[in-house]
Amino acid sequence: MRPENLELITELRHALHAHPELSGQEVETRRRLQDFIKQHTDFQVHDEGSWFWVEVPPRGRAAIPESAASSSHQTDAPAIAFRADMDALPILETLDLPHCSQNRGVSHKCGHDGHSAALAGLALELQARPPEREVILIFQHAEEIGAGGFPASRLLERKPIAAVYAFHNWSGIPRGCVATRVGVSQCASLGLTVRMRGVTAHASQPEDGRNPAIALSKLALFSEELAGVQHLGHTNPHFKDLALSTIVNLEAGAKDFGISASAGELSLTLRAREEADLEKLKDLILETAEQLANEGGFQLTSALHDVFPETRNSPESVAVVERSAGRAGLPLVQLEVPYRASEDFGHYLKLTKGAMVYIGNGEDYPPIHTDKFDFVDSNLEVAVNLWLAILAESN
Repeated sequence: MRPENLELITELRHALHAHPELSGQEVETRRRLQDFIKQHTDFQVHDEGSWFWVEVPPRGRAAIPESAASSSHQTDAPAIAFRADMDALPILETLDLPHCSQNRGVSHKCGHDGHSAALAGLALELQARPPEREVILIFQHAEEIGAGGFPASRLLERKPIAAVYAFHNWSGIPRGCVATRVGVSQCASLGLTVRMRGVTAHASQPEDGRNPAIALSKLALFSEELAGVQHLGHTNPHFKDLALSTIVNLEAGAKDFGISASAGELSLTLRAREEADLEKLKDLILETAEQLANEGGFQLTSALHDVFPETRNSPESVAVVERSAGRAGLPLVQLEVPYRASEDFGHYLKLTKGAMVYIGNGEDYPPIHTDKFDFVDSNLEVAVNLWLAILAESN
C-alpha cells in the first residue's frame, strides 16, 4: 500500500472513531465515507439510503451511470466484492485517545471504523491501479444488531458477483496475522423474548391471581438444562453440534410488596454452529413455554430480536485468501473451531462464494466489545494489502 494512502485512511479512521453512531443511525459516518471516496477517486458512489456501494470499473471501462447500474449485465467476468460495516456500540469511551469518541456513551469498540477505513483505502489503491475486473465495495450499516446484512446483501441479486470478502479484526490472534476457516466460522444466533401475562392479586391473597414468575423461572431452568453453559465441550443429544442458551434478562412484576406479579418476561440469546440446530433450540423452548402457559392459564407472546445467520465460508474462497496471504507476505493461521460471536455477513454467503477473514490484533490485546479496545492502525495496511492480493489472485 502506498504510504500517502495509508496516512489518509489512518486520518479517516480516527475521524470515524471520534464521531461514532449506533446501528441504524450512521448518517454522519456514511457522509464522511462517501465524501472521502468522492474527493479521492472518480468512482461511482451508489447511495442506497442506510448503506452505499462503490463501483470500481475494470481497466479500460468507464463507470456505469447509476441509473443503469442495477439493470446492467456486462459481458465482463463477474465482479469481486468486498464489504465493511460502519456502526458503533453503546459503550462509553474510557481510553485517553487523541481521537476519542465525542459522542458520549457511544464508541467504536468493535473496530468497524477500521473496517470501513480499510475499504476506503482499497478504493484509493484501485484509483491508482485499475483492476482487471469490476470491483464492488459495500459499506454496510447496522451489523451489530443483525439488521444491515440482509438488505445490503440483496445487491448480489442485482449484480453478477463471483465472490465476496470481508474481514474482522480479532484479539487473541498474533498481530497482523490472517486467520481463516473453511465452513462455519461464526455461529448463527438470535434473541428470543417470551412474555407471560396472568391476573393481578393482592399479595396477601395470591391464590386469587395468576403469577407467571414460577412458570418463567421453570422456562429459564429448562433452557439451561437444554443448552446451558454446562453443555459446552460435551455432546448434547438434542443437537448435531454446539448449541447454547444464555439468559440475558428475567423479570416479573415490580417491587410493590402488596401486589402479586401478573406479568413477566424471559429473554434469551440462542446460538448454534448450525442454523438447523438454532431453529430446533428455539422451537423446543417455545413449545415448553406454551405448555407452561397453558398449565398456568397465562397469555403467551414471544418475539425474535437480532437474528444472525451462520457465517459459512466456501472452500474455494478460503483457498484464494490463503494463497493471497502468501502472495502479500502475511502470516497465516487456521482456526480450529468457529467463533461463537455472530456476524450478519452470512447473508452474503448464501448468495455467492466468499469468506470472512480475521486479522489479528495481538494475542494479549483487549477483546472487542470492551472499553479498553481500539482498532490497531497497522492492520489497515494489512487489510488493504490482503484485498489487493485477492484481486491479483482472482484475475
